[in-house]
Amino acid sequence: MKKEKHQNKRFIELVERLLERWGYNRTEGKIYAVLLMNGKPMTISELAKSTGLSRSSVSIALSNLSREYLVTYRKEGKTKYFSAVPVFLEKFLKQPQEMLEREVLPLKKVVESLLESAESDEKRATYEAILSDLSTLECVLKRLIEFEERDELCFKKGSS
Repeated sequence: MKKEKHQNKRFIELVERLLERWGYNRTEGKIYAVLLMNGKPMTISELAKSTGLSRSSVSIALSNLSREYLVTYRKEGKTKYFSAVPVFLEKFLKQPQEMLEREVLPLKKVVESLLESAESDEKRATYEAILSDLSTLECVLKRLIEFEERDELCFKKGSS
């Protein structure tokens, strides 16, 4: 029992960390993890009790998770029952494209602009090194995106 409790806590911590990396907050990560682990639909009250969070915090997080399709719900009368949708692979596969479009390419443009207006050789060398690193990262991300688009081996049902 103690080992299972420890593993449950560890599961929640890891899911929280993973979702944080993908732009969600810890509350959303905790609620998503609890729903995944529970395996059956839960109400806001049940989630609040299980997580130790306020009903308000749970409600806000569930709205965000529902909007992102990580959580679905069904209504029975006035009560909503929430369930988690396992989407780790889908979220992971979006990461290289999003990182490339949202961070790497815009940062590369800024560094190129800084390089053009650099007033010293030292600054130019610094910006050139950053630009080189970003160009390599851009290439790697593009290769990952291409690989994911082409590779079917890992994406066949039941593959591991």
